[in-house]
Amino acid sequence: MIKISINLGGYFKFKFPSNNLELNYSKPVTIHQILENAKISFVDVSFIKVRDSIVKEDYLLAESAEVKLFPIIGEG
Repeated sequence: MIKISINLGGYFKFKFPSNNLELNYSKPVTIHQILENAKISFVDVSFIKVRDSIVKEDYLLAESAEVKLFPIIGEG
């Protein structure tokens, strides 16, 4: 089982009831699919960080990880 923890910051804090979302997958999954399943629009995301790397939408996660999303709209 691949456990993906999505860390939401900035603008996303106001769109979701929690700062973290957790999704589980039985096989490797792309960031694009994770965002789609979490109902997060890619156009709202400035950049995505997995571990210490900034990744693109087509990045494939084959093991459990924390994904940090940074919104385009900053905190006001």
